[in-house]
Amino acid sequence: MNNYTVEALFTLKDNDQTFLQASTFNKIDNEKQASENSTKTQYSNGETTTNYSYSDQKLSIWKSGTDDKYYVTEYPDDIDRGSGNRFDNPFNEKGAPEVEKIVDALVGNLKDYVQVEERPEGGRVYSGSLSEAQVPAVVNAVSSFGIKQMISDQSRMDRNSKLPEIDSDIFVKKVSGTAVENKAGLLENLTGDVILSGKDKSGVQHDLSLNVVLKLSDIGNTKITKPDLTGANVEKVSQSGGFSSKYAGKYKNNIIIEKDGKFVKIGERILEITSVENNKVTGKYYETVKPGFEAEYPDKYNFTFEYNPSNSKPMSFFTYTNAKGEQENGQLHPSGSGKIYLDLNIEILDNNSYRSNTSHQHFDGEFSRVFEE
Repeated sequence: MNNYTVEALFTLKDNDQTFLQASTFNKIDNEKQASENSTKTQYSNGETTTNYSYSDQKLSIWKSGTDDKYYVTEYPDDIDRGSGNRFDNPFNEKGAPEVEKIVDALVGNLKDYVQVEERPEGGRVYSGSLSEAQVPAVVNAVSSFGIKQMISDQSRMDRNSKLPEIDSDIFVKKVSGTAVENKAGLLENLTGDVILSGKDKSGVQHDLSLNVVLKLSDIGNTKITKPDLTGANVEKVSQSGGFSSKYAGKYKNNIIIEKDGKFVKIGERILEITSVENNKVTGKYYETVKPGFEAEYPDKYNFTFEYNPSNSKPMSFFTYTNAKGEQENGQLHPSGSGKIYLDLNIEILDNNSYRSNTSHQHFDGEFSRVFEE
């Protein structure tokens, strides 16, 4: 496809109470190698975050969360920003046959529950539904592991998470979905519902339901226009990161929560840049929490890193290990005089785009330099 638009809506509920709802609007132009993406996520505590990004062969623009600033990176002509083809055929990847066998063994005869209807205008409609009794034991076992991992990750990202910590008797209660294929073989619409049931540590029963709606549209008619940032708060970020030796030093910000109608400092975040040499930034990051507030801010970060932005890549990241021993991606760049912005738990979507999963209200990515008086 030369160009197209993808819209998606994800809704997660606990016993019919909405826990999280996220929407995405993504425009892709493969010929011009340009893309534009907007996301909006609303959490159970009423907090809403939005993210925006634009990318083409010459520049990238992004705006994250509550930060009222657009970050712009311009690229020289000799940098290859990569192919505009955003999708690779997974069946051509190394190890694909083995993965297929695993999936076939897991799915088993579930494909027999899918109905196929020919459309008069061409294409097909696929639909299916599984009840609790029709779900194989192996699917329930995999689902049990997956839902525990998801709850753990979400609780770390959203400290005010109201999602119950389901840890026993987890099973798939219902699965249903519909997919509409056009005459060209493209899936234009997809809807799906999954309900998982289980008990929390207190023995209370919960039904977690996930609804997914996906729409492919404007095939061949999607137009992407570079945003007009006239009058906007703009900061230019060089491809090499914009760092020099003057950024070496200690930076801090406070860990603040709201309790009993007041703002309370419960700890500090410390970012230390130990050296900047040949565009490579080395340092360490750690968090301290006051006694008695450990439950308010569990899984404290504590790691060292090397950040080496490359002119040969459209995006650069560093890797680190979180409190659970898991590897994550991070990024940092200058943010005003004597300030640095740190972005953690980044999910790399493809060669030209990413999103940050550190969106809980306690996290603050802007750090100010500590000066010795």
